[in-house]
Amino acid sequence: MELAVGRYNDTIAWLDNGLLDTPGLGTCYLVQGDDLALIETGASPCVPNVLDGLRRLGIDPARIRHVLLTHIHMDHAGATGTLLPHLPEATVYIHSRTARFLVDPTDLLASAERALGSLFALHGVVEPVPAERIVAADELRLDLGRGVVLRAIPSPGHSPDHLAYFEEQSRALFAGDALGVAVPAADYVGPVTPPPAVSVEAQRATFARLSQLPIDALLFAHFGPAAEAPATLIERLRARYEQLVDLVWSGWQRGAIDRAAILRAMLNGTPADARNAEMIAGWIEMSINGLTHYFNRQARQSTS
Repeated sequence: MELAVGRYNDTIAWLDNGLLDTPGLGTCYLVQGDDLALIETGASPCVPNVLDGLRRLGIDPARIRHVLLTHIHMDHAGATGTLLPHLPEATVYIHSRTARFLVDPTDLLASAERALGSLFALHGVVEPVPAERIVAADELRLDLGRGVVLRAIPSPGHSPDHLAYFEEQSRALFAGDALGVAVPAADYVGPVTPPPAVSVEAQRATFARLSQLPIDALLFAHFGPAAEAPATLIERLRARYEQLVDLVWSGWQRGAIDRAAILRAMLNGTPADARNAEMIAGWIEMSINGLTHYFNRQARQSTS
C-alpha cells in the first residue's frame, strides 16, 4: 500500500502515515528551512510509512534535526522512540508536563488502554525516548533558517499539554487535535474529546485564541491541509464541538446517555462502509466517554 505524500508549498510537505492501517487518517508534516523539522510521528506501526514518505519527498531521514509533537497521545507521539534511531541528530520537543511519559511510557500506556478500548492494540508499542534528547516546547520559537520559524501556541482542551505550532512565514497552523479533526476521506468534520483530561472551558478558550491568529492554512493531524478557508472551518468545528457537548450534557443530566443517537447525529451521513468512518465512530465513542468523565469530575468537584 503506497500512501499519499504532497506539498503545501516550498516550505511545507506532508505525508500519510497510515495511522491505524487506514489511508487518509493520520498526517505527519515536514517543514524545511536550512534545518528540517518533522511535526508529529504517528503511532509506532506508522514508522515504516513515515520513513518511506520522507524518502519519496526526497528527504534522507537522518537529516531531520527537530521533531515537534503536539501532545502525548499515542497517535501523535507514540512512534517517537521507535523512529529516533533513524533520526540520529534529532531533538524532540513536547510540553514539559508530559515529557516524562516519553521517557517512561508505562503510565501513558495504561491510560491509553483505558481510553482507547478496542482501538488500543492498533496503536502498537511505545519505545522510551532518552531524556537528554527532549526539550520543553512550552514557549518554543524554533528558527529553521530562510525565514522559517515555528512558534508553539498553547491550545489545551483536547489535552492539558496540547501545543499547536504556527509557521510565521507561511502563516500555517499545525493544529494537531487543538480544533478537532477534518477527514476528507470520510467527509467528516468534528471534535475529539477523549478521557481522562478533556476540559470544555479550556477548549472554548482555545477556539477563541486560535481564531485570532492570522492563519492562511490549517494543517490537521487528521487529516492533511484543509481546503476550506481557515476562519470558516474553525467556526464550523466550534459549532460541531458545542453540538457534541450539548448532546452528552443533555443525556448526562437525564442519567441516560443515548450513545447510538449521539453517534448518528455526529456521523450525519458519513459513509457507513468507509474504513475511515469505522475509525471515526470509535473516536466519537471515545469522545462521549471523555465528556461523560468530564461532567462526572465537575459534579464531584462542585460537591467537595
